[in-house]
Amino acid sequence: MISKKKQAFWAAVLILLVSIIGLWGWQKMHRMAPNKPDSIPRGDYSYTIDYADYRIHQMMKQQHLPSVAVALIDDQEVIWQEAFGLANIEREVPATVDTVYKLWSVSKIFTAIETMRMVEEGLVELDAPITDYLSNFYIQSRFQDSEPITIRSILAHHAGLPRNGCHWVRYRPDDRNGLRELVTSLKDCHTAFPVGYRYKYSNIGFDTLGDGIQTLRGESFDSYMQDYLLTPIGMENSTFVFARIPRDLDVAIGYEYYKSEYYPYEQGDISNLPSGNLYSTIEDMSRFVRFVFRDSEADGEQLIRPETLRMMFEDQYSSPRDPQPMGLGWKVSRVFGSELLVWHDGGPSEGIGSLVALIPERKLGVVLIANEISFDGSMSATLARDILERMLETKYGIVSPENEAPEMVAPAPSLFEAYAGQYIAWGEVMDVFLRGDQLKGSLQGMTFDLIPVDQTRFRLSHWLLNLGLADLLQLPIDLQELEIQFLVGDEADEDLMIIDLAEFSYEFCTRTPEIASSPISWDELTGDYEMRRRLPSGSRGEIVGGSRIWIEDGVLTMAGLIGPLKPISATEIIIMSGPFAGETMDYEPGTGFIYHQSIVYKPTAPD
Repeated sequence: MISKKKQAFWAAVLILLVSIIGLWGWQKMHRMAPNKPDSIPRGDYSYTIDYADYRIHQMMKQQHLPSVAVALIDDQEVIWQEAFGLANIEREVPATVDTVYKLWSVSKIFTAIETMRMVEEGLVELDAPITDYLSNFYIQSRFQDSEPITIRSILAHHAGLPRNGCHWVRYRPDDRNGLRELVTSLKDCHTAFPVGYRYKYSNIGFDTLGDGIQTLRGESFDSYMQDYLLTPIGMENSTFVFARIPRDLDVAIGYEYYKSEYYPYEQGDISNLPSGNLYSTIEDMSRFVRFVFRDSEADGEQLIRPETLRMMFEDQYSSPRDPQPMGLGWKVSRVFGSELLVWHDGGPSEGIGSLVALIPERKLGVVLIANEISFDGSMSATLARDILERMLETKYGIVSPENEAPEMVAPAPSLFEAYAGQYIAWGEVMDVFLRGDQLKGSLQGMTFDLIPVDQTRFRLSHWLLNLGLADLLQLPIDLQELEIQFLVGDEADEDLMIIDLAEFSYEFCTRTPEIASSPISWDELTGDYEMRRRLPSGSRGEIVGGSRIWIEDGVLTMAGLIGPLKPISATEIIIMSGPFAGETMDYEPGTGFIYHQSIVYKPTAPD
């Protein structure tokens, strides 16, 4: 007689196999991957275009993307540029190369370029404190020995600033004060880390740089950027405010696909113009890439020096405990052996995701935009890298080296014991434990072996990988490229587990906190909360949603993007993981209110 547990296991295996066979059959019926020739003729991009076209249509079907716009650029030649699908489903408006999309954080590249132009002109210094230029800049800090926040540290996301400002500020047309209010709101925030300690992505950092631009240029941020950067580059259909979009152009709607239905997000301006409010077209972004490949020359004018542009592509702060490479406004990494890749993704806030990725030393580039909330950086960057790999082979005959299986080593058993424990990964608890002499990991019910490649680094081994099924499932992350590193802390640094996602991005995972050491009773914090806007006046605005705090797997957790919490004083709670890692939530013991960035969490009475 087979036990119920075994029955459930084999039922799950059968469902998985049926799904894989169905996916394989669906692909066979609908669209076949193009056959790669034994030798790609130098300069002949036909296979690369066929491959990119296949991958895009495959992704559109699998991820329910209403539209995708794509451009492949070789130096000054656009070798392929096209748009597929619908920019607006309700009105059945097709996407074209002139469809305007909101590119979100791709905006940061342009804010960074203008900031570096001011560095060239001597208006600012990279390593001078930001307070030298913005007298209204102030933020609380628990790190008394931290260095001053500089322009360089902000550009490289190493200033320790929180992700966003601490008040909700409504965008007001032709009003420079909105951006100023965002920066001023930092007085109610805390820094997340000391300056230079580790990579911490920050929107408010680039909003601060934007406030510096309008202060030193004497003109509103959007007007100055339009007249002195976008227009000279030739990006005539691009703007930082919705009202300036040419009226004869269609604007894409963002969507979220849920249970066979598309739910639209109307695109509108946010007060964070410098960090996330650029509107553009695939045609204009192709012009921008060619501008970069011309060493930033536009109509005979050098908008920024070539050496300054190259400096923006250089890694600024990475270290063994902080391996995330970051240039000045550009994300950077090494791919295909030793090729420098510079890139930036945007969204997928409000249902639109975008990415521009370049191999600057080879003058090859890819731009991708899609209007569905699943098109995030992990998806777009992986697709861009795959396309660039084929472009590199086409133009130069360079074939990426095969990923060789790492040579296994045998760390001392005492190290395994030091690494074992519970860590916070992507807001979830990941168990690392010993079973016999094998170190294992478990996350969301999936258990895998950790195979050592040196004394601190491990690769994953799982039956999906061993049977080759992971490739058939076409996961957005290649599990064979994923690597886990353990760093044992000391008096200055805590124990850390770092998950390396193919050298594109890194997840920093700290150990779960001890409930016995908490200065606030966890039970006091658990329950349901009403979410209200936090206004500059200090008052609470309209209700924008709800949240909940609960205890699970020995971790105090908040719903949504917040994740695990760690109280560090009677009034301060630290967010342990995710996009808000390291940030402080302010707790009022008397009222039970919790303040974080632009949200006030008000406890609700139980039913």
